[in-house]
Amino acid sequence: MTVVERPTGYTVRTVIMFAMSPTPPVVDELTWDQRIFQLIDPGVDGTLVAENLRRTPTERLKRMQDMARFLEDARCDRRPATP
Repeated sequence: MTVVERPTGYTVRTVIMFAMSPTPPVVDELTWDQRIFQLIDPGVDGTLVAENLRRTPTERLKRMQDMARFLEDARCDRRPATP
């Protein structure tokens, strides 16, 4: 399993385990996605995270594959800078 370190110091696994774990009564009023938003760095656009959480895992994977394809094409089409 690949562990991705986030700038906040939390790993993806830590965030998921926190969101899915039993919580104290005060936090129980929050939904799992609200608990995840509490851990996200304030500099991250929460609307983009929310938009992705509304997608199915298959839709998120397809978008990621499309972006990887785009980046690979851009890397291959790159030309040296002209002076």
